[in-house]
Amino acid sequence: MSSILPPRTSPYQTANIPGPQMALSPDKAPTVFATMVKRAKNPLLIVGKYVLEFDLEGKKLIEYAIEISKKKNIPIVATTTTLKGFIERNYPVVEMSLVDIVNRLQDPTFTVTPDKEPPHDLVLFLGITYQFASQGLSTLKHFAPHLRTITLCKWYHPNANWSFPNMDDKEWKKMLEEFIQAL
Repeated sequence: MSSILPPRTSPYQTANIPGPQMALSPDKAPTVFATMVKRAKNPLLIVGKYVLEFDLEGKKLIEYAIEISKKKNIPIVATTTTLKGFIERNYPVVEMSLVDIVNRLQDPTFTVTPDKEPPHDLVLFLGITYQFASQGLSTLKHFAPHLRTITLCKWYHPNANWSFPNMDDKEWKKMLEEFIQAL
């Protein structure tokens, strides 16, 4: 028996369906996202295990994360599996599991940066396993109305507020570099 359903082309189509609110993916995403970061009062970057595993034409994804952080003094929350990479590079980060940081971000008085006023108003995600990111973004979408989310991954994340579209590594590298330059 043949299926009348179209072939699955996006990772989110194998997981939960995001509902009527889905992430926007603007044509000039790197520039638009950089503008949002510049306007944010207390942005945060959350990174996962793929920052150590992905290599974009000789440059590790962790190097992009550090560049983003340095450009706008954005604190990084590194999941437990990525802490080692930042220690090796002598770059300061806060170590926390994805579940823990998502739970804490629901509290509008929480901040990882004691020198800035809470709450975090913009959270960037990079290099987190798709299924975990999807669940964390869904939680924040529904239970943290005080913040907005952007994913800088190579896969579209419908539970974020804004997301890069699905793309190959070459295009992803180009988009990340444009984003960093626009910061």
